[in-house]
Order: sequence, then structure tokens, then C-alpha cells
Amino acid sequence: MASHICRVSAVASLASLACSARSRAARPVVHQTRAPFATRASASPEPAPDSETMSNDFGTFNKAASSSAAERNKVPIAEAFAPRLRACAPTGGVVVELACGTGQHCAHLSRELPDFVFVPTDLDDTAFDAVRHHVGTSPNVRAPIVVDACDAQWSERVKRVIETDTFDGDKSVAAVLVVNMTHIAPWSATLGALAGAALIARRGGLLFVYGPFKRDGKHTSEGNAVFDESLRRQNDEWGYRDIEAVIAEAEKVGFERAEIVPMPANNFALAMTRS
Repeated sequence: MASHICRVSAVASLASLACSARSRAARPVVHQTRAPFATRASASPEPAPDSETMSNDFGTFNKAASSSAAERNKVPIAEAFAPRLRACAPTGGVVVELACGTGQHCAHLSRELPDFVFVPTDLDDTAFDAVRHHVGTSPNVRAPIVVDACDAQWSERVKRVIETDTFDGDKSVAAVLVVNMTHIAPWSATLGALAGAALIARRGGLLFVYGPFKRDGKHTSEGNAVFDESLRRQNDEWGYRDIEAVIAEAEKVGFERAEIVPMPANNFALAMTRS
């Protein structure tokens, strides 16, 4: 999981949208009723780090806050992500995680989904020791990669690494996973994540974005509104995004069939497939 201006790596995954928008009719959004989740599942807004560890630097903020949050939300994320991934890619493939932070989601999912190969990426390598610790000896997780996901061409670097890797099996990208990034990174990071995901994901591949979002421009809870305000005070490029705006941008670069999945503690998961 550095200056709030994106640099070479990818905890803040992502940026200027270089892909031209494709005109298409708006597709219906599927709204899913809340599914049962493990009681230990966690939540957003997460308590902010204390003033000594909080800064207006994305990397510092994310690493300070993400470890305990990831431990709590990895189970419900897996419950939402795994069946959708299997539906999109029943024979396996590669899962690229942007903004992997300390690697807890990648580690947990790799054990739940042994037929897939996971490639964690981040904006810098400051937490890569933590990634290696959490992943341990999992045979289906590759070494973490530093990419600048603020540029949609992060996808080319990841693609080259995958193509030259020695693992056996399907090397096409079945899914791009983004967890708790959109609200603590510039909007350009979200745009770059979507554009790069469209470039690297195979046809029918899954885009899965998790985090706290606004719905139709409004917060879904008072706690979310308070946390959003605190983020914007730290950095005026941060803040909760409207999930409908994320869907619109994803459709422009080639994703479709948006499904909004309610998650614990006023979070949402957005699942879309590559057309």
C-alpha cells in the first residue's frame, strides 16, 4: 500500500483515463440484497489512525489503517468475490490485486481459490515484507510488483511480468481486485484503475471494487459522512466516490453488467465484467 501525487507503484492504484469512451446504451445495475456475513467481518468507515501516524500521504495513511481493517473484512470480501470469480472463470486464471497493502486479502483469497494465480501490486514496496509474511509459502501467489497505477499503462508492466513468469496454467487475467482504495486516493487513481483493468482483463473477466461509496451522491450513514469529511480535511483529493459515477466510467472503458453488492458496515462491492 509517498506524495498524494501518484508515483511509481500501486497501493493507490491508478489514473488518467487514456482509453476513449465507447458509446453504448446504459446497462441496468443489479442491486443485490444483503447476504449473511461472518460476524467478525469488518467495516468502513475504519477509525482513522492517530494524529502521529496520519498524514496527507496516501501510502502512510493506507498502511497505518489497512492491516486491522483487512483482517476484519477479508472474510466477507472472499464470500462476495469467490463465487463471482468462479462464475466468470471456472477454469482458473490470474487475479491482479491493485493497492494490495499488507497482502492480507491476497493471502486469504489465494487459499480460498487455489486454482487461481494471484499477483499483488502496490504503489511502492514499503509493505512488501508484510505481503510476503502474510502470503507465506502459498504456491499460487507471485512476488509483489511495484507499479504506478495512476497511469493506465500499469497494465502493460503487470502483463509483461505474468508472461515471463514460470508458473504453469492459464496466464490470462481473470479478475482485477481493488479493495479500499477509491476513497483514499485521487479520483485519477480510480480512473487509471478502471482503464488499466480494461486493458489487462480477458473478455468476460471480473472487475471487483470494494469500499465505502456514496449512492446517488448521498452518504448511506452518518458515520460515513463524518469519515468522508475527515478524509477531505486530510487531503482534498480524497473522499468517498459516488458508485454510480464509478460504474459510468467503467462502462466507458469496456465493463458491463454492473452489480452493486451491499457489504457489512455500509460498504459496497461493485462487480462488473469485461465486454
